[in-house]
Amino acid sequence: MNTHNWQKIYLDHSPKLLGICRRYIADLQTAEDLLQDSFILAMQKSHQLNDERALFGWLKTIVVNNALQHLRKHSKEIFVSTEISEIPELLTEMNTLATENNHILAYDFTREELLKSIDSLPVHHRSVFNLYFIENNSHAEIAKLMGINVNTSKSHLMRAKKSVQNYLLTHFVNQKTPKNKKKMTQLLIFIGFGGFAWAQTFQSKFSDFNILPSKELIIPNDIKTNSLSFSASSSNKNLQKKLIIAATLFIIILFSIYVNKGNYQFQNSKAKSLVNTKMIVNEKISENNFISQSKPEITEEVRAAEKSNAINLNQKIQIQKTVSSENKANEKATIVKPKDSIKNIPKRVVIVKKVIQRDTIFIEREN
Repeated sequence: MNTHNWQKIYLDHSPKLLGICRRYIADLQTAEDLLQDSFILAMQKSHQLNDERALFGWLKTIVVNNALQHLRKHSKEIFVSTEISEIPELLTEMNTLATENNHILAYDFTREELLKSIDSLPVHHRSVFNLYFIENNSHAEIAKLMGINVNTSKSHLMRAKKSVQNYLLTHFVNQKTPKNKKKMTQLLIFIGFGGFAWAQTFQSKFSDFNILPSKELIIPNDIKTNSLSFSASSSNKNLQKKLIIAATLFIIILFSIYVNKGNYQFQNSKAKSLVNTKMIVNEKISENNFISQSKPEITEEVRAAEKSNAINLNQKIQIQKTVSSENKANEKATIVKPKDSIKNIPKRVVIVKKVIQRDTIFIEREN
């Protein structure tokens, strides 16, 4: 279990936190008092923090919120909303300040000079300026923090930029003022990203802005001084998250391998079936070719023989029909004149024609 003492936390982080609070609150004594109040509030809400790595960011959020609440209580003008008539004026200011922005960012001002220009702003302009350019908040986030609308935040920012540049040009720019030699800033100005250049300039100047507090952390007696501790549960939660992520990735990998293997087997079986089908088709084709090759050719003689056989068969049928008709006639004659017909009956000769392929053989048979 990692246990952190509040006094140690105060010594480690209070200089930078006081520097942040000082950008919002011009009076240093008031800023220190707000810093004390912020740490007391952090002690009361220490159960909300579970990750040690988020400690400074969590304390910074408390300090900024306390500073904004202080300004809200002592300055009613922060709640002034932007009228519709201000919007065209805002656009006009943005157009007229383009060349001036480029001019002001061409100089290399010290942090003290920039801090004085921020202190010269009204509290509501100062808050928006700090939140937008240094804290990197959007206008929607600023509107939520300060209780104003987005258009008001934009208007405050444009007026703050104009006031800062006028203050710097009036009080600090002379022939001895050093030029800004950063090529990146000059490039951003040239391509029209002056707002980003403003943010880069102020963030770089105030990134390590520290003020050592003049007094130690004073903890009231009615507040429990429970040490801020990051129990093993928080580290276990992080470990569990990592394990869950690793297990999920492992399952995804296994699933992808299984799917790929199934697809591979399916493709192999499909390919085998195609090969077998092709082999069967080839076998049938070869068998048909063999049958067609083994079948004898039909010559003209065979066709003539078949034709003659067909003719002979027709003749045989005709003869049989004739014989049958004669038999029927003779039977009738026999029934009418039985005696005379018996004496004068001639011998009947039945000619049977037997066809053997191309030759015709006549066989006589006596009845």
